[in-house]
Amino acid sequence: MNFIKYFLFTFAINVNIVNTFVTNAAIVIISEQVKFNDILSVNNLPCHTQIARVKSFESSLQKMEKINAKNLYDVYDLIGFRYVFYTKEDLLKFYHHIKMEKDIYYCKNYIIEPKKNGYSAMHIRYKNEYKECPIKQLECQLYIINDYYNALYGTAKYYKNYTLYF
Repeated sequence: MNFIKYFLFTFAINVNIVNTFVTNAAIVIISEQVKFNDILSVNNLPCHTQIARVKSFESSLQKMEKINAKNLYDVYDLIGFRYVFYTKEDLLKFYHHIKMEKDIYYCKNYIIEPKKNGYSAMHIRYKNEYKECPIKQLECQLYIINDYYNALYGTAKYYKNYTLYF
């Protein structure tokens, strides 16, 4: 990636996450995306899109209550990544490399066994190795392109109700 693209990429991420409640989230997101992009590049794995986000504070409170967490930083998907692949084979190759590099706590394969509404993806939770950030786990969701758009716009879409906190 040339310098200007890298600068714009870094700037866009920092603008979106600099005001989050998660300490040093930008360090984690940028570092993880560099590692994941290296996996994609070195292994010539085409990726349709990639997304990184910090869960909103409101959504984090809902999740904290749902999973009965005592500490906000125990919520396992405060920082999340999504990678969308064109083929199942490329997704599985990417997963293999993540498995070799990360200390994985949990993996749920909704591709093999989709949810009742048709949702299909692979969810991976792994250890946050960045001491600058108090989050214990990170999450990465892997999709095949058709399943991703079904999750956004099709039968598997899911709406969250944030009105409870306003």
